[in-house]
Amino acid sequence: MVEQAIHGMTKAVLKNITIHDVLEVINKKYGDVTALQIKEKNGSYRKISYVNLGRRAVDVSSTLLKLGIEKGDRVAIFSESRPEWAIAAFGIISCGGIIVPIDVKLSEKEVQFILNDSQTKFICVSEKHIGVVNNLKAALPHIKDIIFFDDSDARDDIILLKNLKMREGEDKYRPIYPEDTALIVYTSGTTGIAKGVELSYRNLLFQVVTISEIVNYSIKDQFLSILPLNHMLEMTGGLIAPLYAGSCVTYCDSVKTTTLISTMKETHTTAMVCVPLILKMLHDSILRKVDKLSPMQRQFFQLLLFVSKFLLKFDIRVGKLLFKSIHNELGGGLRGFISGGAPLNLDVELNLNAMGFRVLQGYGLTETAPVISVNTFKHNRMGSVGRPLEGVEVKILKETDDAKDGEIITRGPHMMKGYYQNPEKTAEIIKDGWLYTGDIGYFDDAGFLHISGRSRNLIVLGAGKKVFPEEVEEVIGKSPYIKEICVLSKIAAQGVRKGCEEVYAVIVPHFDSFDESERKDEQKIKDKISSEITRLSVDLAEYKRIMDFEIWHDELPKTATRKVKRKILTEIVNK
Repeated sequence: MVEQAIHGMTKAVLKNITIHDVLEVINKKYGDVTALQIKEKNGSYRKISYVNLGRRAVDVSSTLLKLGIEKGDRVAIFSESRPEWAIAAFGIISCGGIIVPIDVKLSEKEVQFILNDSQTKFICVSEKHIGVVNNLKAALPHIKDIIFFDDSDARDDIILLKNLKMREGEDKYRPIYPEDTALIVYTSGTTGIAKGVELSYRNLLFQVVTISEIVNYSIKDQFLSILPLNHMLEMTGGLIAPLYAGSCVTYCDSVKTTTLISTMKETHTTAMVCVPLILKMLHDSILRKVDKLSPMQRQFFQLLLFVSKFLLKFDIRVGKLLFKSIHNELGGGLRGFISGGAPLNLDVELNLNAMGFRVLQGYGLTETAPVISVNTFKHNRMGSVGRPLEGVEVKILKETDDAKDGEIITRGPHMMKGYYQNPEKTAEIIKDGWLYTGDIGYFDDAGFLHISGRSRNLIVLGAGKKVFPEEVEEVIGKSPYIKEICVLSKIAAQGVRKGCEEVYAVIVPHFDSFDESERKDEQKIKDKISSEITRLSVDLAEYKRIMDFEIWHDELPKTATRKVKRKILTEIVNK
């Protein structure tokens, strides 16, 4: 009965299914099929089958029970994405613990805050990050045991994951229920002190079933995992949902374009969750190769792209046929990209679709587990973030009746339980059963949601005019000379606007686009960027135009989910 219910599982029957049921059924059904794999230093792939994934998760669960874990105790995972991350997560879930995934890019102080705020008792950690735990150990009074993912010399204060074994007759599970907390995911903290988002098993299963229905994962799928697993879209759409369907998940430890492309080709990747920056990197990599072709070949490429774009207007897709060689370079079987986390450049989205790559852009928050809306293979409107998920309500709160957009609010089975031990902050975001996203958007006539901007990033000029940084970034970011751009508020130090906010930008040049002589001359680079801003700003209202900018030679600071840390950059430019 349980097996039949899970294989035909819909959101209506989620209340009758537990995560234990899902894990047991997929382990039995897919058995020796490879569930997870990662490339080792010797070039070969280390593979873990579904049955071994189940056994090793049980080993973790039974060991934690022996170590005295109580239901609801917090267990942190502080590691890069890899098979052991998933093994630990499923083990924690199975014994009734709560997963606390930690962003590996956080500072020691931020890691310390999360571990102490959540009162984490156990921590699973990889060799790359054990040093941070060692440095903080004296400041972590709640930590009882450390579980280490890698081989190590014997130490009394750590337990090796590889040595965990369940013995016959030992307990392996503890009952869990849909409304129990499954994870506490801390926000990045870019807008203040990090808050722990409590997500339930019901939240997880709702997302997994919904995403599975949209992407239609199967045992034939080869999923490439490149985002950190503390990113909720990667956990639901890139781990649990593919495994729910019997797919194989491959972990890639680098987002360098060359590594991504070679891994996609080797594994014949069919789907992946990504952020817009990754899509832009792949898009730009393709166009850079086109630029190296002969003039006649470049013209032929542009002609094919024009034809494909024209046919897309009638929902006729010929890109996969016209650009077969590009598809072959990426493995030949790519069905689609699921994109979220930030706005996707419309030109990038259009070009990729014209080349035959399906991009399903969506929208959500950690607080909504995370997806609120998403485009599908059947219903896809470029430039939008799709329609709300079935069962999810979304409303637009407009300041005036004739306003085009307003704050996005939502309610449904995707909503978090609240912020961990923080009722005041919970009450600020959840009011009368609705979650206030703080984002600004609108619905078009066909019911597709569009994001205008995020109210917390809003630049309010001295005259009262409001500027959404994302809108300016979209326009100026089209320049081939600009690799990254972050538009933000800077307080004017002089002139009539002194003391008021003005539109400012931090820009990373695309150095490959400059001549060799220009690369050596900082002023020439700045002059070229300045002329590009002037050229492209004709598409912007005058008050939205960038007043000044500075050149940044390194990658802009980002969270693990590849979002630019606007708050940090704003503080730097306003010193």
